[in-house]
Amino acid sequence: MLLIESVIFMFRTTVALNMAEENQAVDNGLPCNAYLDTRLQEDESMQRILKTFYSSIELLEADTEKALALQAERRLNTNEQIKLDNYLVYSNSTLFFIYLKLQGEDVSNHAVMHDLRRTRDLLARYREINEALAAPRLDMPAAKRFIAAGTHTRFVDMNGVMVTVKQYNKSKEEAPK
Repeated sequence: MLLIESVIFMFRTTVALNMAEENQAVDNGLPCNAYLDTRLQEDESMQRILKTFYSSIELLEADTEKALALQAERRLNTNEQIKLDNYLVYSNSTLFFIYLKLQGEDVSNHAVMHDLRRTRDLLARYREINEALAAPRLDMPAAKRFIAAGTHTRFVDMNGVMVTVKQYNKSKEEAPK
């Protein structure tokens, strides 16, 4: 719970400290503009991408706060708790992965990759279980009733035609002797 908040805090702190070290002003309200050269600061496409990135970070923070509040309430059923835990683990690992990438570290052999794979496997297993539970089921009592009703009628092969025993006996009596 605190780890997610810590990773978000580290991300924001890293950007703020780097800006303070370089004593550069923030243009257009985007903290990263301090690291961009003038050509990129004036590029509308780049500014649009950066604004989208920062708004996504803010949405992620809001979603994380909601998820942590839900987890603290402890009123969720087991299925909802599994979803929430998977979401928190995945978002935490992803944020830590992003943080490491921003620091320039090689994450290919880092433990965070194991966590991301494990979370992916957990999500796949959760999806598999839910699909199995949602699959159509055989109504056993109804099937037993159909079978029981069908077993009381006996069929006989009469020259390639299947008829009931009653019809067979009747045709034998009516047949000329």
